[in-house]
Amino acid sequence: MNGKSGNFPRLTVVYDGECNLCLATVDKLRRMPVRAELRFVPLQRLIDGQIRPWPGIDGISPAQLSAQLHVTDEQGRRFSGSDAVLKLLGLTPGLAWLAKLGALPGLRGVSRVLYRIVARYRYRLFGKTSCSDGVCSLPRPHASDGGPHDSSQP
Repeated sequence: MNGKSGNFPRLTVVYDGECNLCLATVDKLRRMPVRAELRFVPLQRLIDGQIRPWPGIDGISPAQLSAQLHVTDEQGRRFSGSDAVLKLLGLTPGLAWLAKLGALPGLRGVSRVLYRIVARYRYRLFGKTSCSDGVCSLPRPHASDGGPHDSSQP
């Protein structure tokens, strides 16, 4: 179901490619049945210009991009933060009830506050990686580690 049919909406998910929670969530979404065709874009690729912004994302500052998850649809509508999570949950069989629950008037505000807290402290809570799009970089050796610029080595 995930992205295999023309009957499903096409959504683009902008996520933090350095956040362990975000990477795990994207991995899970790729494997789950979702009633949408999902395209995943690490925000770092937008910020550094590797990917050009599109309607709904254009005009968003790097700080705003980095602050929360964003989902855009084909009409250029943007869902951000907890609204983006609720949008994705609503298209996931078996989890759509959580979207309905989270959208209730009293719980919508609570879900937004909880989302902001988790988003703000995501690196502290879940860690940060140097991986993006499944590609990880290794730390470069420093001169003091015997790396290429260590003049004490023959």
